[in-house]
Amino acid sequence: MPFRRSDQPQEPDSKRICIARIASSHGVKGLVKILPLGEDPALIELVQEYDITLKNPHGKYYLAEIDGINNREDADKLRGKELFIERDQLPALDEDEGEYYYEDLIGLKAINHNSDKEAGEVIAVHNFGAGELLEIRAKSGETYLLPFNDSHAPEVDLDAGLVRIIPLEGL
Repeated sequence: MPFRRSDQPQEPDSKRICIARIASSHGVKGLVKILPLGEDPALIELVQEYDITLKNPHGKYYLAEIDGINNREDADKLRGKELFIERDQLPALDEDEGEYYYEDLIGLKAINHNSDKEAGEVIAVHNFGAGELLEIRAKSGETYLLPFNDSHAPEVDLDAGLVRIIPLEGL
């Protein structure tokens, strides 16, 4: 589940998780297209900032109605808006099966699978439409993106605080 860290300030006792993003308006009556960032789009209706009603799937998006948004112009103003819920609203995971939320990857050490040397730290998980990417900050301070798949990140060990990576050539 690609939940991404928020750049928005968080309350100290609160852990908000980005679960979706408003992609665009749809039609002239204020509907929006929402891109879910997890497996359960029904969680979108738990967002506290807006009263959202999911209508139907539309490709990889969901069409939704937002209370108070009644025309295309108002819907267009929400483009790019990230939608958050509290961490404790997420379903429990089966840790014995190796399940985790992408949010849990942030802060893990990235260890080169071939050399066992530290390659950096995971600072974000992104999905720009073609699959999940780990954003890694190298020791030099530079950042790079790495596909988050078995070919480039064959092991995630939350208990050890690391993800083993196979870097792209040249990194």
